[in-house]
Amino acid sequence: SRWPYTSHPHRFDLHASASTYSFSRIWIQMERPKQLTAKFRNLTNVELFGIFPKYDLSWTIFFLEAAPALQNFRLSREGHLCTDYAIKTNVVWKPSKNFKHLNLKLLRMSGFEDEDKVTNYIRLVMKRTVWLKRIELHGENPCNKCDAIDPTSRRPHVDEARRRRIKEKLTHKSSSSVEIIIC
Repeated sequence: SRWPYTSHPHRFDLHASASTYSFSRIWIQMERPKQLTAKFRNLTNVELFGIFPKYDLSWTIFFLEAAPALQNFRLSREGHLCTDYAIKTNVVWKPSKNFKHLNLKLLRMSGFEDEDKVTNYIRLVMKRTVWLKRIELHGENPCNKCDAIDPTSRRPHVDEARRRRIKEKLTHKSSSSVEIIIC
């Protein structure tokens, strides 16, 4: 029987590295993470590109659960017209209740926006990872295919007061000593 969280495969760009893996674009039918652990167990670096920003990010926790050796996790949220999306399906994902990841060191997100769903996602990753050392949050990158995100008109760098507020929001009631860098 199919897992109840989604009935549609979700496509995104994935760059993964371990000694034997090298993917580019994949379709994935969300399965129980333990079913994919045999295939993902040696992944140490995962980069997900083309994540539609209007949707929840919690489904990406799936990779943390399925890839126990993962050390670097990079996400890129992109949402302008030239981006090639398959089905813009908001994948609903409920992480395992007591799941803890023991090896993740870096979470890097491009397309960061100071919005509740993104803040909640980052807090979820912080809660579910034991040895997370660093979080890097970057605004949306200029597009190489179109001028939807003009580098000359991008919002100015985040000022120090706003950085401090975002960091406080992320670490509120958390005992994590993770270094948070906002670019």
